[in-house]
Amino acid sequence: MSALAVAVALSLPFPAMAALEIGTTVKVVNQVTAKILNRLLKLGDHVVYQETVSTGPKSAVDIRLIDDSTLIMGELSEIKLDSFVYKPNKGIVEGSIEAVSGIFRFSGSGVKMDVTITTPTATIGVRGTDFDVLTKAEETEVSVNEGVVEVTSALGTQQVAQGQVFRVNSAGQGGLQAAPSAEMKQAVSLMLTMVASSDSGGADQAQKQATKPKAQTATQTAALKQAVTDKDKDNLLYLELSSGPLVIELRPDLAPNHVRRIKELARQGVYDGLEFAFVRSGYAAETAIPEGRATSTQTLTAEFSDEPFVAGTVAMSRKEDDPDSAESQFFITLGRTPAFDGKYTVIGKLVQGLENALALKPGRPPKNPDKIISLKVGSDVKKAVKK
Repeated sequence: MSALAVAVALSLPFPAMAALEIGTTVKVVNQVTAKILNRLLKLGDHVVYQETVSTGPKSAVDIRLIDDSTLIMGELSEIKLDSFVYKPNKGIVEGSIEAVSGIFRFSGSGVKMDVTITTPTATIGVRGTDFDVLTKAEETEVSVNEGVVEVTSALGTQQVAQGQVFRVNSAGQGGLQAAPSAEMKQAVSLMLTMVASSDSGGADQAQKQATKPKAQTATQTAALKQAVTDKDKDNLLYLELSSGPLVIELRPDLAPNHVRRIKELARQGVYDGLEFAFVRSGYAAETAIPEGRATSTQTLTAEFSDEPFVAGTVAMSRKEDDPDSAESQFFITLGRTPAFDGKYTVIGKLVQGLENALALKPGRPPKNPDKIISLKVGSDVKKAVKK
């Protein structure tokens, strides 16, 4: 295991790290606010412990939580992320979320869960499932799409299974319903439509597209041309995924030897067909080790710098106990990761295609890992970019 994988794994059980970062945005539609630091959320931003997230009119957000489960919020909604901690040594996620008002969809990742979602009129016990919640001060409605949830309210505790709907109001009236209310149907439809049509390119949509490889669209081609304008093509890498291209601007000013190495290996075709073997949403995506592919296996002396690790930073992997052990393996950070600062050699950054990197399938390794179709030096594919 690389030092990167170890660093991420070791960071998770400790409250100081786990409590800070609860998830990462993979789609943001219009106005979405996080009330810690009173900031507008953007694609790739972290949400943190005890953060309140709210959406404005015609707004939505898709948040990938630390265990790779998904929380989608529709318009005029508000939640408070009380706690959400993944404990890999126990193989379980523990936490609580306060759904203040609005429409939400929660989808588990398959990891064992002990999570509660509280609303003004009910408490929902989550054990890993897929369900929608519509909540306001006087009423809560829960519609289960897959699995089972346990809803506790003034009516007692009710198991709500796939295809069932439960509603309870502040007067303690309600129970199982034949179908979702018209209000819930409309709210869910609007929420999912906004997320699906968002230009920010969330993981679910990109992964669906990844099953159907296709030529670049006119929009992608235009974005690619814009990203490489006035750039030194000999210090660009074009990384092609099924979901679309990534453009990496290399930094020989920071790490000349590492940049020289990755260009040599790219020209040898070492990375073509290589899998992303370690992907953790909000942290990093690391390639597999290209064993037996490279003509040179000489390790490189570390070229650490003060460059911060933000979403889209590209760096070389190394062994846990040896800073001078980088060879050919690299990774892309998927969010701000200060624990990596000064500990890995930065070789560049994404200047186009962050949404495609955020859409990489998570896992260690993923069940069906994404592969690098090709990785080329920009000056070698100059004609193709002009088309």
